[in-house]
Order: sequence, then C-alpha cells, then structure tokens
Amino acid sequence: MRFNFRCWRAALLAGLVAVSLLTGCRKNETEPETQGEQHTTVASNGVRIGYASEGITAVDDPKALEKAVEAMYEAAQQPGIGLEYENDAYSEDGINFDCYIANAGLNEYDMFIALYGDANYEDELFLSELIRPGQAFSEIALNHALPLGDNTVYCAFTQIAEEDGEQVIHDQIIITLNFHVHR
Repeated sequence: MRFNFRCWRAALLAGLVAVSLLTGCRKNETEPETQGEQHTTVASNGVRIGYASEGITAVDDPKALEKAVEAMYEAAQQPGIGLEYENDAYSEDGINFDCYIANAGLNEYDMFIALYGDANYEDELFLSELIRPGQAFSEIALNHALPLGDNTVYCAFTQIAEEDGEQVIHDQIIITLNFHVHR
C-alpha cells in the first residue's frame, strides 16, 4: 500500500477551493445578520458566510488564487514518505510477531521504524536501526509482551536526511496497526 500524503492534502485543498468557488457562483437569497462585531450573511441554504477568521487567507483576486494553487501543486510534488505495510500482525506469545513493515523502495531516504503501545508514545515496543529504501521486516520481536487479543499499535516511520554532515529528521508519519495475540 503506497500513500503520498502531500499529494492527498493538496488534492483535498484544491477540491475545497473548487467547491467554494462553485458555491460562491450560485445565487442565493441572503439575509444580513450581526454577530458581535462581525458581519455575517446567512444564505437561503443555511450556510453562514462571514469574514475569514485568524489563520485563514481569503483570496478574491483570480491571479493570486492561481498562484496559490500553483504553489500548492509544487509543494505536493515534493516527495513524501512512501508507506508499505500490512495492517495486521500476528503472534502466539505476544512478543514475536509475523508482520510486514517496510521502507518503501521508492523512498529517497533511510528511515527507522518505532512501535508504541500507547497514543502518548511512552510505551516503546520496538525501535529499529536505520533501514534503507526497499528493506522490510517480516518478523519483529517486541520489548515486552502484548496482552492476549487485539491490540492497537502506533507505528512511526521517520526518514533521516544528511545535512551539513549531521543526521536530521526529514519527514515523519505515524499510523496505527493491529497486532493480534492468539494462543
């Protein structure tokens, strides 16, 4: 399974821009309404139209909008983390798991993989050495046993780049996996 989350985010944002442009082109009967010091308009379909809030930039110049979309597209072309994994891993003892977790062959950078047993990332179950693109784990031994049944494990894929002779984090993504312990 290969996901490019940067392309996905850019496509979602471009879709939202297109939807807002299309809905803005429809003629709606509106009634002005005042909320505090902001002026809000309520369209006949119940949508509230008001001023952009903090952290949001409203673009009403078509050329500026085109430049913004081009910048998003260029950012989406930057390589993200290619993910290769099977969502389920299996064990009979809670420590040794049959699984498939890889540094996808299409990735440019080495990465390490960390597994955690909690959403706070305090219960470290496994930490790999750096692995090259195309390398994978088919078996993993955890630091301690997981309980019998189905367990949610947090898997961090962290790419490492070389900058000025030092290793730095290039990119990281965290997903959840299902680790099953059945005797």
